[in-house]
Amino acid sequence: MSKKDNKKMKLELEYALRSSPQILYQYISTPSGLQIWFADHVDIMGGGEYRFAWDDGTAYRAKMIKSTTNKLTRFELIDQDGDYLEFKIVQDDITGDVELIITEFVEEEEAEMAASIWDSAIDTLCSTIGA
Repeated sequence: MSKKDNKKMKLELEYALRSSPQILYQYISTPSGLQIWFADHVDIMGGGEYRFAWDDGTAYRAKMIKSTTNKLTRFELIDQDGDYLEFKIVQDDITGDVELIITEFVEEEEAEMAASIWDSAIDTLCSTIGA
C-alpha cells in the first residue's frame, strides 16, 4: 500500500455567463468546442476516450462517463485514481441566469494557480460566445 505524497482537493468554480444552455453545451461536450477555449488539441481516441493536449507539451487522457444534453459533461481522468473533470450548466428557473460550474481535483498547493488558469479559459470562452 502506497501513501500519496500530495493530497488532492476538490476545486469547484462557478462562472456566470450570458449564454443559453444549448449554446454553452456545445462548448463543453464536443472536441471542436473544447478546443476553442479549454485545450489546444482535443481528439477522440475511440471507446469514448478523449485526449486533451496543450502546446506546452502537457496532455492527459479522459473518458466521457456522463453527458446530459444542455446540462452536464463529466470526464474521468485515466490513470488519475478516479479523479474527474466536470462541466455543469445551471440555469435559474426564475431569472434565467446561466452559470457554468467547473469541478476538478488539484494538489492543494496548486489550487490558486488552477483557479487563475480557469479564469483565463473562461475569458476566452466568453469572448468566443459573446457572453
